[in-house]
Amino acid sequence: MKKTETWAVLNDIQIPFHDVPVLANVLSFIQDLKPQGVILNGDVVECYAISNFTKDPMEPSSLTNERMIAGDLMNRLSHVKHKIWLGGNHEDRLRSHVWRNRKEWSRALGVLGVSIDVSFESLFTPRKYGFKYTPYGTYHMLGKLMVTHGEFISKHSAFSAKMHMDRFGTSVLHGHTHRLGIHYRTDMKGVHGAWENGCLCVVNAREWVHFPNWQQGFAIVNVAPDGMFNVQQIPILPDKTFMFGGLRVGKEG
Repeated sequence: MKKTETWAVLNDIQIPFHDVPVLANVLSFIQDLKPQGVILNGDVVECYAISNFTKDPMEPSSLTNERMIAGDLMNRLSHVKHKIWLGGNHEDRLRSHVWRNRKEWSRALGVLGVSIDVSFESLFTPRKYGFKYTPYGTYHMLGKLMVTHGEFISKHSAFSAKMHMDRFGTSVLHGHTHRLGIHYRTDMKGVHGAWENGCLCVVNAREWVHFPNWQQGFAIVNVAPDGMFNVQQIPILPDKTFMFGGLRVGKEG
C-alpha cells in the first residue's frame, strides 16, 4: 500500500463576506485531519473597498479589516506544513486599482519622495504566515491534478468544470463559480476529471446578484507518489455542518 499526501483546497471565502460558522467548522476539521498541505485557491479576500463596481455606502468593509481576518485565517493554518495561496480575480483587484489610478499613485509617491510596495503580497503578507503566494492566473499541480482559481463561468453546475478541462487539457480543480460540480471524460490517455469547488462565503444575495445559484463546499485531495490522485468534494449542509468518513462534522450554525 502506497502512502499518499493529503491536501485541503478552499476557495471563494471572500472575506469579509465569509460564512463565519462554516469557515470555523472547516478550519477545526482541517486541524483534526492534519493534512500535509493546504491551498487557498483564490478569492480568499474580497478587496471590496477598491472593487470597480457600485458599493453599499453603509458597508464597513476596509482593506485593513480584510487583512486582519485573512491573517487570523492563515494563523489558524499554521500547523500545516505546505501552504499555498493562489490569487484569484478578487485578489487581482488591488493590482487593477493601482494600475487604474497610476497617475495619482505616482504623484503621491513623488510628493512623499518614497518608494512603496503596494503589491497584494506586501499588503496581506502571506509569507509571514508561511504561505507561498502567486498571482491570479497561476496554478499548482497536485500530482497530475491542476489546481487553479479559474476564469470561465457557465450558468450550469459542472459545465464550468468542463470548460476549464477543455481549455487546459488536463484534470483540473478550480473555484471562481461558487458552484459545486464534477465533469469526467475518458480518452485514449485514460480517465480525466474536472471539479468546480463551491465557495465558503455567505450565499445570500449581494448588490450585484439576486437568488444566486451558489453552493458551499471544499475539497480534500489525496495524492500518491506516482501522481495519481483522488478528489473528495465536501458539500456544506444547510445547518453549516458537513459529512466526512461516515461522521457529521462541525457545529450547527
